[in-house]
Amino acid sequence: MKFIFGGVRGTSPVAQADFLKYGGETTSVLIEGRGGEQLVIDAGTGLRALGGRLAAGAAGAEVLLLMTHYHLDHIMGLPSFALLYNKAWTVEIAAPRRAAFEPREVVRSILAKPFWPIQLDQLHARLKLTTLPAAAGAVRRHHGLEIRWCAVQHPEGCHAYRVDEPATGAAVVFATDLEWRGSTEAEKRDFLALCSQPRPAQLLVMDGQFCRANIAKFKGWGHSAWEDDVEVAQQAGVRELLVTHHAPQSPDAQLDEVARAARRLWSGAALAQAGMEVTLNG
Repeated sequence: MKFIFGGVRGTSPVAQADFLKYGGETTSVLIEGRGGEQLVIDAGTGLRALGGRLAAGAAGAEVLLLMTHYHLDHIMGLPSFALLYNKAWTVEIAAPRRAAFEPREVVRSILAKPFWPIQLDQLHARLKLTTLPAAAGAVRRHHGLEIRWCAVQHPEGCHAYRVDEPATGAAVVFATDLEWRGSTEAEKRDFLALCSQPRPAQLLVMDGQFCRANIAKFKGWGHSAWEDDVEVAQQAGVRELLVTHHAPQSPDAQLDEVARAARRLWSGAALAQAGMEVTLNG
């Protein structure tokens, strides 16, 4: 299994020269399975680069796009996702029902006039819009990949996803937009179980937009301190942590300082960068 970061920025994209190392695109990641499976999580502006990678592959393939939630920084790349306009592709967009919203009505709204010139029924791709069951323990299979999820603490709701590849033993948990300190004990228990069962994931990708020195000012915003991410990773027994959802006002030099501090705290911690690729082999 290969995990590719298209965008790692939160809230809004940035384009200044001192943001190039970590990247200015908002959240979107791609998982490529050993059997050729293609699975995208979130449709921020980082989807543009991932779409180019997908389009360069085999024509007539299919991609599953999972949505963690529907805040603009996580969906703003969807209308310009090139594969939606290619009749050779099958695109499935899936998520649990969240705050009374299902994928079909959300996608229809994003593409509605006057916001976009091409509406849902005019797309060329074979489009599937799937509402995943919200019940704990549900499993969705995407060919050789197994997907599980749980709700996490964030305004209007959000879900974290775990993707396992049984053939190789590889497993990753992706948890953007999660306020660990504001989570209930049940939410913490469910998330730790997602990370550690049936065995600890090799990689945890987790929201660390703030730090403990400033997070009190942002209570209720729906994000975590990177130090909390380290504690969660250690408690869950994962092998590696990549902190994501970097604040748009944090330039490379500031994030470099965070990366050094995280590595001092735990050798398995690092910061995600746009374009980074991680290979997981179990």
